[in-house]
Parts: sequence; structure tokens; C-alpha cells
Amino acid sequence: MQLKQMADLNRRLIVSSVVGAVVALLIAFSTSSFVSVLLMCCVAALVGIGVWEYAQLASNKGIKPQTRWMIVAAVATVIALYASLVFVDFPQLPILVIFVSMVLFFLLHFRDPSAALYTTAVEFFGIAYVAAPLSLMLGVLYPVAHLGIAQEGRWWLVYLIVVTKITDVGAYFVGRLWGHNKLSPTLSPKKTVEGAVAGFISALIGSVCVQYVGTLCFGEHFSLSFYESIWLGMLIGVFGQIGDLAESLLKRDAVVKDSNTLPGLGGVLDMVDSLLFTTPIVYFFIRMH
Repeated sequence: MQLKQMADLNRRLIVSSVVGAVVALLIAFSTSSFVSVLLMCCVAALVGIGVWEYAQLASNKGIKPQTRWMIVAAVATVIALYASLVFVDFPQLPILVIFVSMVLFFLLHFRDPSAALYTTAVEFFGIAYVAAPLSLMLGVLYPVAHLGIAQEGRWWLVYLIVVTKITDVGAYFVGRLWGHNKLSPTLSPKKTVEGAVAGFISALIGSVCVQYVGTLCFGEHFSLSFYESIWLGMLIGVFGQIGDLAESLLKRDAVVKDSNTLPGLGGVLDMVDSLLFTTPIVYFFIRMH
């Protein structure tokens, strides 16, 4: 690697370590009411910034979405899901908020119908792409009971984050060190087939390891069998990399390198792009299990 690449990598490792430590602390104490609300605020902040970054990508294409209202709708989606999980028995609340958001986006364009077709589509897709998946992380953290047995949501969230991120790490290092065959030269020239295979294998191994530790520590309160960890890890290994490429597709179309200029991170979307596709998979696995 070149010196500049090494410096960028070191910066990212430092920032990622700090962020990881903060996230670990929040998850560890997430059963506290105060920390629970704080976690919801953190997710809402991430969603708000992520939607703002998405709106900036759209602006680079000459589209002028209602960014402020998109952020309001996105944050409201997070709050609605959290409220439905923790405070009230109203699981349809997030769907209601999303429906109201859709109506709002139409109302905002009634005065000026020019470009309304693709502008409203861009606005609503921002909620579906960023807000809905990230808010489901709270659903993973506070899951429903399985066969009357409470699930250890903290470990489920650890499972989701670790397996998803280990996919990124495996793909990155193997691709940089031994990758030769381009995976998708048009979307992301640096990604390789070798890296993608390594990411897939890393997800599979990571899933089995986290499942073993979870079963050892929490028993039936972490209801994921060995065989389930294999195919769930495979799904995460595939969809995590699809999520990465999906964000690359949007950035390539908007002609930008990173979704933001946050030191050591790039952008929120750059940080959570794979989680946008893997979080719903883990959430619905828990719900349908």
C-alpha cells in the first residue's frame, strides 16, 4: 500500500475503534431506560445525517428534494419504531408514519408540479433506503420473545454488526493484498472477486463464531442454531456486499467519492451501507423464527 493509503487506513482504524467502543458501551447498558432513549437518539441522528447525505447525492444530479422534510420524516420513522417496541403495543405505528410521510411529500409539490414525478420518488426512496433499515436496528436490539423465552437483543445486535463488518474487513484486506480480478469495474474499481469471496467466507466464519459464543453465554436466550448461523451468515455475506455496491452505484451516478467529509469515516452512508441491507435480514429472521 502507498503511504497515503496507509495514513488513511490508520485514520479510519482509529476513528472506527473509538466509534466501536462507544457503540459497545451503549449496547452493554441498553437495558437502562436512559441509555435506551440515548440509543434511539443516536440512531435518529445517524438516520438524519444519512438522509441528508442521500439528498446531497440527489442534488448533485440536479434534483431538488425537500431535504428538511425528508429528515423530519426519517427521524419520525425511528421514533415511531422505538415507541412501538418500548412504550406502546402498536406495531403498525412505523407504517403509519411512513404513509403520512408519503402523503406529505405529495402535498409539498402541489403548488409546483414540475419534476414532481421523480422528485417525490427520490424523497420517498430516501426514507425507504436509509431510515427504514437503520431504524430496524432498534428492532434487533429489542426483539420479541421466542416461544415465550425473552431474547438477548444486545447479543443479536452484536451479531448483526460484527458479522456485517467482518465481511467488509475480509473483503477489503484480501482484495487489497491479493485481488486481481475486478468485481465491478464500473461501480467500484478497487473491489475484486477475490475480496468478495473472502468477505463471504469471513461472514460465514464470523457468524459461526458469534453464534457459538452467544449460545455458550446466553443459551436459549440467543436462539440461533449452528446450521442457522451458517445460512444466515451466508446471507449477510452476500447482501452486505450488495449494500456496499448499491451505495457505490448512487455515488458513481452523483460523481462523488464519499457521501460526506467526516474525518476518518467519509460519510454515514459509507459507514452503514452494508448494514442497510443486512439489518432487515436479521430483523425478519428474529421476527419469523
